[in-house]
Amino acid sequence: MKFSRREFVKRTAVAGAGIALFSKFGVYTAKAVNNSDQLKKWIQPVRGLTALGDPNGIPVLNGVPDPVFPNTTLYQVTAGQYQDQLHPNLPPTTLYGYWDATNPVKRHLGGVVVNTRGQASRMRFTNTLPSQHIIPIDTTLPGANQAQNRIAVHLHGGFIPWLCDGGPFDWWTTNGASGLSFPNGPGRVLDNIPGMPMRPGQADYYYGNEQSKRLAWYHDHAHGITRINAYAGLASAYLILDPINEAYVKAKKIPGLVDANGNAQTFPLVFQDKKFVSKTTPISDPTWATLARRDVQSVGSLWYEHIYDPKEFRLLKSKQNLTPPNPSCIPEFFGDTMLANGTVYPVATLEAKRYRFFVLNACNARVLNINLMQVAAGVGEVPTNPRTGFAAAGTPVGPPIIQIGTEAGFLVSETRFPNGRPFNPATLTGNLIVAPGERADIIIDFTGMAGKEFMMYNDAPGPFPSGPATTDYYLGNPANPVQPAPGTGPDTRNIFRIKVVAAKTADPQPAGPILNPNLLDPAPLVPYTTTVTPIPPLAVPAGTPVRDLTLNEAFDLYGRLIQMLGTTTPAVATSARGGGAVGYGLDYLAPTTENVKAGSTEVWRIFNRTADTHPIHFHLVNVQVLSRQPFRLLNGKFTPAGVARGPEANEVGWKETVQMHPGEVTTVIMKFDLPITPFAVPTSPRTGGHEYVWHCHILEHEEHDMMRPLVVV
Repeated sequence: MKFSRREFVKRTAVAGAGIALFSKFGVYTAKAVNNSDQLKKWIQPVRGLTALGDPNGIPVLNGVPDPVFPNTTLYQVTAGQYQDQLHPNLPPTTLYGYWDATNPVKRHLGGVVVNTRGQASRMRFTNTLPSQHIIPIDTTLPGANQAQNRIAVHLHGGFIPWLCDGGPFDWWTTNGASGLSFPNGPGRVLDNIPGMPMRPGQADYYYGNEQSKRLAWYHDHAHGITRINAYAGLASAYLILDPINEAYVKAKKIPGLVDANGNAQTFPLVFQDKKFVSKTTPISDPTWATLARRDVQSVGSLWYEHIYDPKEFRLLKSKQNLTPPNPSCIPEFFGDTMLANGTVYPVATLEAKRYRFFVLNACNARVLNINLMQVAAGVGEVPTNPRTGFAAAGTPVGPPIIQIGTEAGFLVSETRFPNGRPFNPATLTGNLIVAPGERADIIIDFTGMAGKEFMMYNDAPGPFPSGPATTDYYLGNPANPVQPAPGTGPDTRNIFRIKVVAAKTADPQPAGPILNPNLLDPAPLVPYTTTVTPIPPLAVPAGTPVRDLTLNEAFDLYGRLIQMLGTTTPAVATSARGGGAVGYGLDYLAPTTENVKAGSTEVWRIFNRTADTHPIHFHLVNVQVLSRQPFRLLNGKFTPAGVARGPEANEVGWKETVQMHPGEVTTVIMKFDLPITPFAVPTSPRTGGHEYVWHCHILEHEEHDMMRPLVVV
């Protein structure tokens, strides 16, 4: 059963009087500004990695020994514009992306790095982006009224020095212009390779890789244009392997990168949702032709929502508020077409044995609730019952999804997801729920299933946890303006198809536990007493400083919804936010409140006053989830109230992107160590200390303005 957003807000209001849970949707109409054409599904193979034997796969970077730093690989990477065919029935799409400057094969999500713990990486990036963006830019957002070809590269999940973290002010352009926190360009700290001086438009980033096994990823983070740079394609995977991982592989507890025959047995699985310019775009969105570059107005070009429609989103109207511009930011973007590993609706042909997938949700705003369901050969989709909002009754489930790790390493104990579990907005439960920015390291065993086909099926609403039916695209949804023919899109339910064939060499998942609970790396700050669900709340260690923070929504100068981080001290109203009451939210550019000491440990209690689940991402540190609990806000005091619960079973370990639900306080603990580097690290000229950030990884939220400095001193 699904609830309306209004009903969900009513249900969560039990968390306490005084908590403002915004409903961002007004009277939502069924008319959309643009929808992609009906693209046939499952007619192209999924892309693997070139380094694992797929010549048409996602390119992996080639590196050479760094001539200056020991135990370091030097990669030369270009960030630029190119074209790639994302579907056989689409012309090539103009994209931004990364490619190997020494072997310039250009494909969506290219530039993958595969490295090992202790072997550092130096990445020399060259910015070659054109002066005008392929997505129209709203220059009213903070930072967006500058050069349109700015980039800043952030290694999401990296334990790295601040000057290589790729924060919002670490941007640079093709001609050498740069942000206030850019000490990694020409003539600066890392410009030290003999015979290879940096040129304007270049920057070096040093990643020590002193971390446990994980799928990190690097993507753009330039101030004011992060959401559209990433959407345009500036993102790729960064896989770190370690001795614990290799020991598990050697013991046959988990699959290796390749099987005994040299065929890939491990895949990244990167999900994105997008919209494409279609045959009807000139009619449904006539202003696109006046805003977008002429060369990205044809069918198959990327399209991004650019009108703040009061029929779609709440708009505050008063004498103080200006009219939203066109192009304008929006609260969240939801595409109607799913991509897996960079192409539209691909299919994987796998043998009847176990496989490992590093799942990354790289959507701007869409949360995924992934169930593996069986689908008949020749049938284009798992049918959805519009009344129940889930797969039609009687749809067989696939083999269990076994999660062994998060974005920050292995779990203490594997978690099994049995499939066939719809998302429930009242309990916030489902099957494998992955929010934007999160990763899940999973194993699926297809032994004995040759001849069968399976679908990764998603029923999470957008926004999460209780969005309207109009952002949920599938065959038979009466709320969708475009009704696809069977076997075609738009479709955000059926996101990845798997065909199982006979195995050349059997490799079933061995019986018994997969993970050793004593190998969590590093050891937890708060020990786990059990892995039996439900996990009890973990106590805050005695004497550990506790910092209280908030997640907030308000309205900006144009009356648009704005999301902000803040403290539990009421904020001062500013003209940038309409001059009215703003509650507890703080602009990203407000003075730093999260100043922490290097080497210290803190507990953060983060109170969510909004109606959205926010995937909060912490730069520099990994965190342990201790608990979640409803709270009350009475007389200006935030007080946990009601029954607390511990981390989810697939959070028993380290995290760096954490789901924080409406009306709840999420408590995490972290230690602010700084990495050791082979060079002296200066302090930030902008903030002092070591400048990092923490933010929501819904990219439209991060940009407007749900991000705050995190300064380590």
